[in-house]
Order: sequence, then C-alpha cells, then structure tokens
Amino acid sequence: MNAETVAVREAAAQAIQTAFAEVPYPGDDQVTAYARYGRSIADALRGKHWSEVTLDVLVQHRWEIFLLSPDTFRFYAPVFMLAALYHFEELDTFPHNVLFSLTPQREEHVHNYFAGEFNDYFSRRAAAFSPEEKDAIRTFLETIAATHPNEEWLYDIDLERMTLPFWRAA
Repeated sequence: MNAETVAVREAAAQAIQTAFAEVPYPGDDQVTAYARYGRSIADALRGKHWSEVTLDVLVQHRWEIFLLSPDTFRFYAPVFMLAALYHFEELDTFPHNVLFSLTPQREEHVHNYFAGEFNDYFSRRAAAFSPEEKDAIRTFLETIAATHPNEEWLYDIDLERMTLPFWRAA
C-alpha cells in the first residue's frame, strides 16, 4: 500500500471517528434487529461500545448486519466502516455486506428518503444518520471506491452510479 493510499485511509478513519464520537449507546434493550435471525447479532453487540466489537464478531455475524434496527446500525456503523477500511481482505464478505447496507436497492428507496417517507428499511437506516455522519459515510465510500477500484462487488452494488450519488445528496 503506497503512502497516498495510507493517508487517504487514515483521513477517512479520522472522519468516521470524529463524526460518530458523540453517538450515544442506544441502551441494552434498544440494541435490536429485525426478524428472529437477527437476534444473535444483537446479542453479540449488546452491552458493547462499537470500539469493543472484535473482527471475529463481525465475521461471525456478517450476514446479519442487514437486520439491525436503524439506531443499532447507526451506533455500530463506525466499527463496520473501520473494519472494512483496515481489514478488507481478511473479513470475507463483511465489507461487501457493509456496502450493500449503505446502498439503496431501488429508486423507490431513494425517492422515499428524499420525500421524507421512511417506509422502507433503507430509507429509515439512512435517515438515522446526522449530517456529519452522512459526510463520514460519503468519505468512507469514496475511500473504498478509490482503494478498491477493480473490486467485483457482491450483490448489485454500484458505488459510482447508485451508492455514492445517494450519499453525496443525502
């Protein structure tokens, strides 16, 4: 990794840590997920600050991050993004799952968000973030796009035409 890439990654990490520094822990009874399948990730995260979550927990529950409630996802988003920045190759599909969680899957999700109609999972998740947190997410996504330009993304992730334009406007 060259010095410029390291500097870009460090700047993104600092932006994430700064933007999310004051996000309050939602409370043990509010660390929740949708569907019974998400209970195990909620149980693994409950009682932990995002900075205490290990890479092993992230890999073990990589398929369940989609199920976290918006407030729970917001609180743990820093560790998700930092893990993807620093451990991309080590985390199996986890970085792809983080990007999928930050990508609107249909134009309807984009419309709902900008219309203030938070009636789908993606628009509710995006609406939970403050303007500063949204800027940090945008910085994270731009860094991932720059540091992994030839990545073959799982799912239908289109960083350049869908994900980044959404977060630049959000």
